[in-house]
Amino acid sequence: MHVGDGFADDLVPERGPFDLIIANILAGPLIEMARDAITVLDDNGILILSGMLNEQADEVAAAYTALGITLKNRIDIGKWTTLVLKRA
Repeated sequence: MHVGDGFADDLVPERGPFDLIIANILAGPLIEMARDAITVLDDNGILILSGMLNEQADEVAAAYTALGITLKNRIDIGKWTTLVLKRA
């Protein structure tokens, strides 16, 4: 078993790029990790982001679309949102 510090772990660039990244954490960390996530995302990669409240989803999506990632789907369930994003 290996435990690391998110994208800062030495194994991430060694094993990437990744075709799928799933993160279920709060909006703030999702926004903070946007650049790191897309750096290790494959050219045809997909990001599935959840753990944010509905009212935070636009801000999270904007952090990724500003970096060239396209929002493909938004799923609201109760007060929570899941975003599906893909490289443009």
